[in-house]
Amino acid sequence: MIEFVQLKDLKGLEVIEIRQFENSDRDRPDFQNRYLKILYFILHEGIRSTMRKYLAHKLPQIRYLTLLRIRHDQKEYFNISVQFNQDPKYFVLMNMFYKCPNLDYNEISNNLDYYFTQFNQFAECSNYALLGNNICDSVSFDIIPQKYSERYQMGLFVYGLGGYVKMFIIQHFRKLLKIGCIDYKMLLTEEFKKNYGFKYGFVSPLGSFPLLMNVDRPIVIIATFHSDHASLAYEVFKRNPKSFIFIEKPPAVTLEDLDKLVKLYKMGARLEIGFNRRFIEYNRYVRNLVKDKVIYITCSVKEVLITENHWYHWKNQGTRITGNAVHWFDLANFWIDSNPVEINMISNPYDCESSAISVLYKNGSVLNLTVTDKGNSMRGVQEKIEIRFEDETIFIDDYLSLTYIKKSGIKVKKLKWIRDKGHNAMYKNFLRLIKEDKNSEYKLHDLIRTTLITYYASEMLTRNIRNMNIEKEINHYLTSATSGEHAFDQNSFVK
Repeated sequence: MIEFVQLKDLKGLEVIEIRQFENSDRDRPDFQNRYLKILYFILHEGIRSTMRKYLAHKLPQIRYLTLLRIRHDQKEYFNISVQFNQDPKYFVLMNMFYKCPNLDYNEISNNLDYYFTQFNQFAECSNYALLGNNICDSVSFDIIPQKYSERYQMGLFVYGLGGYVKMFIIQHFRKLLKIGCIDYKMLLTEEFKKNYGFKYGFVSPLGSFPLLMNVDRPIVIIATFHSDHASLAYEVFKRNPKSFIFIEKPPAVTLEDLDKLVKLYKMGARLEIGFNRRFIEYNRYVRNLVKDKVIYITCSVKEVLITENHWYHWKNQGTRITGNAVHWFDLANFWIDSNPVEINMISNPYDCESSAISVLYKNGSVLNLTVTDKGNSMRGVQEKIEIRFEDETIFIDDYLSLTYIKKSGIKVKKLKWIRDKGHNAMYKNFLRLIKEDKNSEYKLHDLIRTTLITYYASEMLTRNIRNMNIEKEINHYLTSATSGEHAFDQNSFVK
């Protein structure tokens, strides 16, 4: 995680010019059959859930390519960043300013999409060499320290305030003291602070840490950009080891992320990982039926549509496999008590949204997963799952029905009117753990298995690799998790 700062918290600089170029493209395509879609969700996910989903995306999605010129010690420097507002006091940027070149504003305006990709600090892009200036001639500034005198026994901090938090998270914490809400978008932070009763709002994690240190038992939800998840958990623990940290999926994007989380587990950090499908009633029923068996899973998943400018596509976020397919890798690991050893992949090199992935486990179990954003989108994310073992079969149809065909041929049918994806049960369980002062049931070996499958499958997609044996990497991480040894070095990536 890059350490971002607010412009207003930097000492010793004078702002002499601000230029902003606006982009208001949506990160998701417009709904087709809007009213039928709303009706379907009301019928199968309930009125409250549907309204939360509808309202979660009401705020405008405006980004500004922001060119900032400053003066320091009689010299001029500049910084280029992506901002979500026009008020300089809320600008969030990297604390690095470079000697000013002669900028062609017309050229930037005429190629705005390109410059948005080259100077997006949140995507870890800062291609100043593109402008022809000397990137060695730069300056950074001291940060004005923040201090808080009040102390709290327990309270909630939420990092990342996007649509997912509004839809699935915040309503479960009505009774908990809400101390800090943090998001790079000032509009979201102000909205959360007002609507949900938070005492403080921040637009960078760094600003919240002095307050976090004044809480005896902080409850921390991390639902930021995926690239921040592991690093932010590590920084939170470093500031306050008594924090109970909930990390939304995916817990890790890179192997460095996994190293940090392994270290946190070994230092006794209290972590919960947000894989909601583990909490679906149907999936727990399946787990009891397939315990200690060799199973063959086939999952067909229709993913949500997103546009090319969606943050999931930033290079530091992994791939759609990292952001979405990770759900079903973890679900397979929930059902299969064995180590994954091999991954096979078929993907269209011209369509990064669609792939077919097979995972072989040491006990002979197999996961076959097909994910694509193609198909009708009215019902949102749709999933059909088939589990075969011995002389028995289980079918799950989008979590509205489950059919279990026993060895005798007798069918057991379970039906639901409301589609359940496990979010409510997951957060109720987290609140129970807080109340009873217990640790998570999500174990370190779960984290290692799911993260390594996801990481290497994502690498295979981007590198067009069809087959990979990951047994060595799995064993190395699992061994290091119970010893003082450092985790696997990603430089030894094996094709």
